[in-house]
Amino acid sequence: MTDEFSFSQIASADEPVLDIVFIHGLTGDPHETWLSDSGEEYWPQWLFDEFPSTAIYTLGYPASVFAKWAKKEMDIFERATSALDYMVAKGIGNRPLVFVTHSLGGILAKTIVRKSCDSDDADWKKIAEQLRLIAFLATPHTGASLASVLKAVVPRFSSKHVELLSNDTGILEDINSHYRSFVNGRDDLKTVVYYEKYKTSGAQVVSRDSADPGVSGTTPVATDKDHINICKPRDKDDPVYAGLENHIKITLVSVMDEAVSDIASFGDSDDYSVKADHDRRDLLEKLIAADREHEYETANNYQSGFARNYLKLGLHTPAREQNDRLLSEVEQRFVTHIFHPLICQSGTEEEIRTSLQSKVIDPLCQKYDDKNGFSEKTVLRALYYLTEQCHIRWDAPS
Repeated sequence: MTDEFSFSQIASADEPVLDIVFIHGLTGDPHETWLSDSGEEYWPQWLFDEFPSTAIYTLGYPASVFAKWAKKEMDIFERATSALDYMVAKGIGNRPLVFVTHSLGGILAKTIVRKSCDSDDADWKKIAEQLRLIAFLATPHTGASLASVLKAVVPRFSSKHVELLSNDTGILEDINSHYRSFVNGRDDLKTVVYYEKYKTSGAQVVSRDSADPGVSGTTPVATDKDHINICKPRDKDDPVYAGLENHIKITLVSVMDEAVSDIASFGDSDDYSVKADHDRRDLLEKLIAADREHEYETANNYQSGFARNYLKLGLHTPAREQNDRLLSEVEQRFVTHIFHPLICQSGTEEEIRTSLQSKVIDPLCQKYDDKNGFSEKTVLRALYYLTEQCHIRWDAPS
């Protein structure tokens, strides 16, 4: 168990597009809580390896079971205020945000959201405004069984945190009532819930009813875990980890779409009909530098076809605007998922090809699948056109 407050960056892109904050529970630790089942791997790093355009953080705070030790600890509202102020000081709230929480950590996250919503400080308010996904792993929204057991067995030693989890005061339901109101008014915020089916110390700590926050569109998912190992995946195929990774992927795609829409709304967006100034090499020179000379004939045919159609559209037609949005999104996805994390970091050809398919081609085909004539070839034509127009490159800067 940690005995001090901490907020640590685990990994980060140079210019992250999404912040992910892990918050542990009662008697937890910002490192030990998030170890894999084997105890050998720190699985928040797995997420960064999968999503290198993010920034990963952990929040640590003392939360003891025993009243003697908990006397000097902050209550949930004090801790939420303290954490909110510190996270804002560290830049959290400037980008879309994800909370991954365990047990009491979920209650703390909801209290942080409440403090953010109620604040008159514009920076504090941004935490709630930027929240896009919150994952509750075994968080009791209406009371935890083990907390009630502890109160009955060792009433003189049970801390204020145990008191909160038992919900005898009604605080737990009050916090959750605010959260329900907050979430049900947000179409851009997803709530994900996992709960344990196995007992811990003879009791199922968080039942399905307790795990359900009552949020529209949220279905609690049962796991073959107990209260402790629900946040300790055995590997990347573990159901909890795989589900969480998928929800973060969906969130990241949505965030990227928002960013592209924002870019397209400004009048000073890139003019893709002219070459950019920063790299005036032609398509062949770029492919030779990246050991892709064998792609030139196909690449040149693709970019030429795209260019002919693009230049026919005129400057201010709906079709031209649609092509500009496509080019902007292809460029951003390529730079975020391919160029910086792979090309600049000496990624293998297989890694580049796989990421190009899963992070650029597939999401765009899914997004534009209702547009007549849109295909994987459309994305490739746009990619090679952007290469010819000096907006992207396939080799690392020297």
